Amino acid sequence: MTQVLVAPLRRRALGLMGVSGFAGLGYQIVWTQQCTLWLGHENAAVLAVLTAFFGGLALGALTLDRHIESSARPARWYAACEAAIALWSLALAWLMAPMAAWMLALTGAEPSPAWQATVAFAGTTLLLLPATVAMGATLPAMQRVLATPGQPAAALAALYASHTLGAVLGVLATAFWLVPAYGLARTAGLCAALNLAAAVLALRGVPGGATARVEPAPAHAHAHAHAPANAPAPAPANAPANAPASTPAAAKAGLALLAATGLLGIGYEVLVVRVISQVTENTVYTFALLLAVYLVGTALGAAAYQRWAVAGQGVALRDRLLALLVLACLLGTGSLWAAQALLDFAQRALGTGMAPSLAPSLAPALAAEALLALLAFGPPTLVMGALFSHLCTQARGAGVSLGAALGVNTLGAAAAPLVFGLWGVPLAGAKFALLGVAAGYAALWSRSAWATPPAWTAAAAILALAAWAPPLVFIDVPEGGRVLGYTEGRMAAVS
Repeated sequence: MTQVLVAPLRRRALGLMGVSGFAGLGYQIVWTQQCTLWLGHENAAVLAVLTAFFGGLALGALTLDRHIESSARPARWYAACEAAIALWSLALAWLMAPMAAWMLALTGAEPSPAWQATVAFAGTTLLLLPATVAMGATLPAMQRVLATPGQPAAALAALYASHTLGAVLGVLATAFWLVPAYGLARTAGLCAALNLAAAVLALRGVPGGATARVEPAPAHAHAHAHAPANAPAPAPANAPANAPASTPAAAKAGLALLAATGLLGIGYEVLVVRVISQVTENTVYTFALLLAVYLVGTALGAAAYQRWAVAGQGVALRDRLLALLVLACLLGTGSLWAAQALLDFAQRALGTGMAPSLAPSLAPALAAEALLALLAFGPPTLVMGALFSHLCTQARGAGVSLGAALGVNTLGAAAAPLVFGLWGVPLAGAKFALLGVAAGYAALWSRSAWATPPAWTAAAAILALAAWAPPLVFIDVPEGGRVLGYTEGRMAAVS
C-alpha cells in the first residue's frame, strides 16, 4: 500500500513553516539589536548573530536528524522544537542583560582583536544556542511529516519557500513596525507566542506522518516494503535509465557541494552588505531591507525549482545553475560599482534628499536602498534558492537525510561571516573577496562543464574584473581635500 499526500495537510504544514520563519527572523532582528549594546558595533552584532544562527541551525539539523528520521511521530519533534524556541526566547528576556555584562567584562577594556572576536562570536553563539539548535530541526521534522514512500524529498522546496517567505515578513514587520511600536522585549514575546501556537497546532492538527487515503500500490512498490531505515532513497520515477546509483562517494560529494554553496552564498550576502553600507544610511532598516530582498530571492528560486525542475537532470542541471549563479554574482557585483550613482539618481527621482532627522525623508532613502539591494541580490539569490533545493533533492536521492544536508549547508554558512567578514575583506578587499565568491562557484562545476564556452567566458570575466576594475571604495572627499589613506578593517572601512 502507498500513501497519497492530502492537500489540507500540505497547506497546514506550509502555513506552520511560514509562521516559524516569521518568528525566527523576528528573533534575528531583536537579538542583533540587543547584542549591539554589548558588542559596541552594529556590524559586529550582525556578523556574530549570523554566525550564532547558522552554527546553531547546523548543530540542530545534524544532531537531531537521526532521531527525527527514525521517529514514527515527526510532528511531535516539530512541536517540541517550536516550544523549545519559545521558552528559550522568553528566558533570554531575563538572561540577556546579565550575560551581556559578564561577556563585556570578560572581553576587557583593551582586548586583542583575536580575544575580542573569540568572546563576541563564541559568547553570542552559546547565548542563543538552545533556540537556534531547535530552529535547525524544524524543517527536517516537517519535511519528514510530508515524506511518502518513494518520495523522501516530497515538498522540500515548497516548505523551504514557505519558511523563507514567512521570514521575509518577519524581518520587515519586526524592523519597521513591531520594534519601534512595542520594543525589543515585547516583540520577542510575540515571536515566542507564535512558536507556541505553531507547536500546539502541530500537535493537534498534523499527524505524525503524512495522513492520506490509502490506495493500492503498484506491484513494483512492494519491493521496498522491508528496506532498512537508512537505505538509499529510490530514484524518482521519471529518472533516466542511466541515472547514477546512490553510493557513499555520491553522498559525500553532495554534502561537500552543500557546504561550499552555504559558505559562498552567505559570504556573498556579508560582502554586499559591507559594500552597500558605505553609501547607505547603514541603519537596522537598511539591514532589514537587504535581508528581505535576499530572502525573497531565495524563496522564489526554491518555488521555481519546485514548479519547473525535471527529475533526472542531476549533474547537467547543477552545472547550469552554477553557471547562472556565476553570471548573476558578477552582475550583482558589477552593480555595486554604480551604487553611489544609483542611490543619487533614485533620490533625485523621488524628489527629496536624505535627511535622517526628518521622518518624511526616510521613505525615499529606504526606497533607494531597496533598489540597490534588488540589483545586487535579486538575480543571485533566485539561482541560490533553486540550487539549494536541487542539491538537497539530489542528496536525498543519494541516501543523505535532509537533516544532514541542511546541517552541512548551514555549517558552511556559519563560517562565512568569519571567512569573508573578519578575514576576507581586511586581507583582500571587498572587490577581490566578491570575485572570489564567483570563482568559488565556478570551481564547483563538473569537469565536463569546464570544456564549454560559458566556462571560459566566466573565467575571463572574473580575471578581467580582477585586473582592471577599480576597488569597491566610496569616499566622500570634501572640496579641496584629498585622500591620505584608506583601510578596510574588520568592522568598517576608514578613510
